[in-house]
Amino acid sequence: MWALSYVQFACIRAIAHTSLYIRTSPWLAPATQPDHIKNYPCRSSLYGCRIFIPKDSQGKQTPLPLLIRAHGGGFIVNYPAADDVLARHLADHANCIVVNIDYGKSPQNKFPTAYEDVVAQTLAVIDDPELPIDKSKVVLCGSSAGGNLTLGAAQDSRLLSKVVGVVSIYPAVDFGPDSDAKMATRPDPEVPDFIGKSWDDVMKLYLDEAQKESMQDVRLSPTYFGTRESLPQEILLIGAEHDMFCREVEVMAEKLAGGRAKNPNKQGWSAPGVQYYKIFGQPHAFEGFPAKSPEAEKARIAAKEAMFDTISEWLKTTFSKVDSY
Repeated sequence: MWALSYVQFACIRAIAHTSLYIRTSPWLAPATQPDHIKNYPCRSSLYGCRIFIPKDSQGKQTPLPLLIRAHGGGFIVNYPAADDVLARHLADHANCIVVNIDYGKSPQNKFPTAYEDVVAQTLAVIDDPELPIDKSKVVLCGSSAGGNLTLGAAQDSRLLSKVVGVVSIYPAVDFGPDSDAKMATRPDPEVPDFIGKSWDDVMKLYLDEAQKESMQDVRLSPTYFGTRESLPQEILLIGAEHDMFCREVEVMAEKLAGGRAKNPNKQGWSAPGVQYYKIFGQPHAFEGFPAKSPEAEKARIAAKEAMFDTISEWLKTTFSKVDSY
């Protein structure tokens, strides 16, 4: 049975990577190409990091804020090109260098390989003398599995003092509950879930059963952080309404807010040091897959553009706050 699972996910990975390679190629997506692709010696076997320089800063050496981005894919599929569209948008709109990094995929690479890859490559990018980086303005960003990894990595003692903020988009933040428990938190069971029961298989492929990891290890479940000081000063958590991870993302945001007053808005709320942004009417990974009807597709595109703009504005605000710390 396990052999069948391995073959199944190997086929999924091959199909996904081939499709992604075509869709993000220079001839189909010329406007979202990276300015540089670079492998760092600490993880030379991984896909090269894709580096995006703001268009208005091309050729200049003025230090710029840095955003390091880890892609999603259930810890099993995808590589840095999956985030080219968002990376180019954030580089140009938030005026920061964006670097899309890679990490080892399961089942060949069990936990905590991907986590260690994210930490190692983040440190390498921050210390890259060839990039004009303002080291006081470093933010981590990830979606889904990448959101989980960056929220965990931001709590690592090797990184915490070097990172001022984290943006995490529909991440899994609590590995304790199984798929049934997570699915039960969704507002409408009639809406299909992107992940669903396959989450249980993902966990089996990602975790090494022999190691018996604690489900409250923050490298797996970042929601179990020790204190607010265990994470960077500024956090933006984004949930999608029809995603099985949405409720646990909001719970983590509420824990980060603590007893501080929350200011509600039409997409969620904010409190000192944390913002929760909820994307209504959309499922997990909504920005990557066209909807079935023209009306739903129009709503999906609008939600994607609003999310991109929200992240850009949050980044600009976060970078500006650094000067007042």
